[in-house]
Amino acid sequence: MSIAKIYAAGDLGNAVNGYWGPMFSWLLVPIIYFNPTPQFTLFTTKILAIMVGFFTILGIGLLSRRFKLSTSIRIGILFASVFIVLFYVFGLNPVDLLLACFLIYYLYIIYSSNYPLTWYNGMLCGILGGLAFLTKSFALPFFLITFILFNLLHYFKDAELRKGTFKNLFLGLAVFFIISGLWGGVISEKYGYLTLGTSGEYNFKEIGPIQKDMGSPIWHGFIKPSNKEATSAWEDPTYLKLSSWSPLQSQNSFKHEINVISGNIIKTLTFLNEFSYFSLLIILFSLLFIIWQLKNNSLLKHHQIFFAFLTITMFIGLYVLIFVEFRYFYLVYFLITLMAGYFLQLLFKKPYCTREIKSILLVVFVASLMVMPLTGLLENKDGGENIYDLASTINDEYYIQGNIASNDGYMASLYMAYLWNSHYYGTSLRNWNNISDSELEKDLQDYNIDYYLYWGDSNYNSEVLVKYKEITQGKIEDLKIYRIKEKI
Repeated sequence: MSIAKIYAAGDLGNAVNGYWGPMFSWLLVPIIYFNPTPQFTLFTTKILAIMVGFFTILGIGLLSRRFKLSTSIRIGILFASVFIVLFYVFGLNPVDLLLACFLIYYLYIIYSSNYPLTWYNGMLCGILGGLAFLTKSFALPFFLITFILFNLLHYFKDAELRKGTFKNLFLGLAVFFIISGLWGGVISEKYGYLTLGTSGEYNFKEIGPIQKDMGSPIWHGFIKPSNKEATSAWEDPTYLKLSSWSPLQSQNSFKHEINVISGNIIKTLTFLNEFSYFSLLIILFSLLFIIWQLKNNSLLKHHQIFFAFLTITMFIGLYVLIFVEFRYFYLVYFLITLMAGYFLQLLFKKPYCTREIKSILLVVFVASLMVMPLTGLLENKDGGENIYDLASTINDEYYIQGNIASNDGYMASLYMAYLWNSHYYGTSLRNWNNISDSELEKDLQDYNIDYYLYWGDSNYNSEVLVKYKEITQGKIEDLKIYRIKEKI
């Protein structure tokens, strides 16, 4: 949101960012151009997320056609998808939803049995892959691996259509490299070295054996925002200094990477189970189904399951190398849903599957998909509204603006600083530990802090803070605000 405001102001030098993909910000710019206030930008972010969700559901409907699902199963999946999308819109990062949206349409094209017949299918895949890359740099390796792999499968599937497949492969890669290369040139010019994105490098360094114990630099005390227009240093983590490492530099480093991967695999399995209790069973059944197809030389007869299984494997495989979160696997969740629908349809064709049994199975299937999103929506029904209301109340009564820092509560403080149109310098914690009175007093002056937010009711650093005016006079529970420029 903050980056979109900088784009809207025409400050391209500060807006261009190698860590965060530009696509979501670019989509916001036309909406907020004439009213780039933090509050309006926050509101339009939700509106844009809903629009992305709408097109995502349309894409799921199209992709379900590749699995040749019956109307009743498709309707059930789309009905559940509405709630899953709403959970993402109101509870999680909408950028991951936008990434999934582009990739769903890409898979709709590449999964088609008639993919080689149309010469521009490869170009469309390249465009969608490029848009996905501009959304999140993760799409770069994912698109290249899956696009080449699926083209090879199409190539060997039908000898008569190999020329069309090769043409699509060439055009798709050409378009993708043009889009990614242009953006790579822009960010390389900004940072002074060749790069197509800095998020992968940053995240890889952060999980290193040294940095993992130290944590992100944002937990090492006050830190200046990325630039004069940025809300915080987290707006462009590219500039944060981390320790470099390589899994190949020593035996211990290699073991560390193995531990990272194994830990991420366990987390991912947990995420899949959280999405649906049937997720792991569906993946296992898909693997057994593929093995059975191989034995019967009919793998490409039901290529949808094979393609979806490969997609899931590649998607998860790339993420577990570094870091995983529940929200990353939106695409995986929907592919699992479509695979489940496919197997359910095969079951419906059995003679013992009566209309009543079909209805019961379909209801259970759809209900299982709705447990997670409905639970998540209920648990997060305030959607950050409490912090928003608190920030609005404080701003109306005390008009806080300038350089903000806090003793703790990084995310809440950052959110409020954004709403106050201010700069957030982070917390005074160093490696999650409180600092001394003298260190805090020095940092407050060195970083030219205007307001210091003190979360909680402890008396730590009270000998320093008592020198400054506490402007709320105890009216706000568990929060004191000190005006550093006004000593008592």
